[in-house]
Amino acid sequence: MWISYKSRDVLISYFKISSHPIDTHIHKYFEFLWFMDGDASYIIDSKTYQLQSGDIILTPPDKLHTISFNNDSAYERAFIQLSPRLLSRIPRQLVKNIIGGVTTDIIKKDIAAAHGLYDYYNDVIELLQDRNAKNEFLTELLVQKFAVAVNEAITDANAQHSENKTVSALKDYLDENITAPLNLDEISRRFFMSKYYLCHLFKEETGITISDYVSLKRIAAVREYLNKDIPITEVYRHCGFNDYSTFYRTVKKYTGKKPSEFYK
Repeated sequence: MWISYKSRDVLISYFKISSHPIDTHIHKYFEFLWFMDGDASYIIDSKTYQLQSGDIILTPPDKLHTISFNNDSAYERAFIQLSPRLLSRIPRQLVKNIIGGVTTDIIKKDIAAAHGLYDYYNDVIELLQDRNAKNEFLTELLVQKFAVAVNEAITDANAQHSENKTVSALKDYLDENITAPLNLDEISRRFFMSKYYLCHLFKEETGITISDYVSLKRIAAVREYLNKDIPITEVYRHCGFNDYSTFYRTVKKYTGKKPSEFYK
């Protein structure tokens, strides 16, 4: 079964297919993906998660992310994407954990079930199997209730996870200096650790290397400068890349696309 629904503010999709490569990408909407079945890892921004059935993945707009499959077993998922415009129509207090900057990437099965999140997915899938004006109207209402429920679940998910303080401080430092030259020896001295242990700690906590983190952050930073009407052939200079060739290779490596394709 394959279900797809699209309106101005809502995207909904469900399918079960054979695993296939997915390029690193971004969305303009907030995405809430229910990982139902498969053997895969989720990579977002600076972290990698081994997914478990029942995980709900939260991806804000303009965040680089992908799903990497560990084998060719079937992949089943459902997602609901909501536009910032739709969320702005809901009282801020009811969605503040979402629009204020999601601080967790995964809602685990126990919390998702406790807040009834799976029921919302199942209800909209059922409604959209019989497509008519009434059911589409009810779907649009239901996803707003879903957003409120997700907001409450995020509070519990945040309490469940606490990141290593050194890694958190390192990420803050990298974020603040992402457009400047970064040297691992200098960073390790700043954090009073050997660079080997610092790299090990970062990889153990986030699932990716410091180099990967910096590259992904710089790729994301490019889009911000493009919004300021700086040409793509010049923008790399503002985002920590030494030259256009390095910029081109980095974007191609992480997204599978040329800069002109990825940033169009």
